[in-house]
Amino acid sequence: MTVQKSRWSRGICNFVVLALLATLIGCGTTPSRYNSDGIDAVEVAQRITKNREQAARIIREVMDTVDTEKFESIQVSIKRYEEAEVLLNEAVSLSSDSLQPRLERCEIRKRIADGYQYIYAILDQECTPLEEAGLKPDDDLLRRRTQARADANRWLRLSLRDLEFHLRNTTAAYQHPNQYWELQQIYVALGNYSGARAALMQMMEVYGTKLSQRDRRAAESRIRLYSQKMIDADG
Repeated sequence: MTVQKSRWSRGICNFVVLALLATLIGCGTTPSRYNSDGIDAVEVAQRITKNREQAARIIREVMDTVDTEKFESIQVSIKRYEEAEVLLNEAVSLSSDSLQPRLERCEIRKRIADGYQYIYAILDQECTPLEEAGLKPDDDLLRRRTQARADANRWLRLSLRDLEFHLRNTTAAYQHPNQYWELQQIYVALGNYSGARAALMQMMEVYGTKLSQRDRRAAESRIRLYSQKMIDADG
């Protein structure tokens, strides 16, 4: 997706905003570095930064080492991504008002979902020919396929929740059309064409003429497609 004038920057809010320190006039006291819960704000900021850096390092390592032709390599990569998600989950909990940790968690959750979808596709390729021939695949194979689909959907919903939270709680200045496009793709992966259609309609409403003609045509085409799928489902 492209936008003619983007006001959104991924560099916004990389760190938790520390409380302003002010000298109390006439008191001669030193402002506290602790918040109302007795938590050291500096330590919190350092922990958030450390977690985000560790998560980014894991992502780079996976991208450098994963072999998409090997089933076992995909499984290992998913587990590594899940380790990164735990780090980002803590970062989000420590900085609920900061945008970037949540967006990074959204992305890693989508990567995990993609991994499980890949595993599902591999297992489905083994099951489908047997099923079409009227044969029953091995019970363990069927179980693993079902579990892979369930895991993929679980992580898709978690990613969806992060993205919806971001779009619901920020203004257009902190958003980008790509985020709405990603939202509709997640909805489609979950089989929710109503949600996908609504996401694109919201994107059109928010950005309107700021979208390129190509992007507007693509969105309008998909809106019609999803509307037809909803009609077909009802019929």
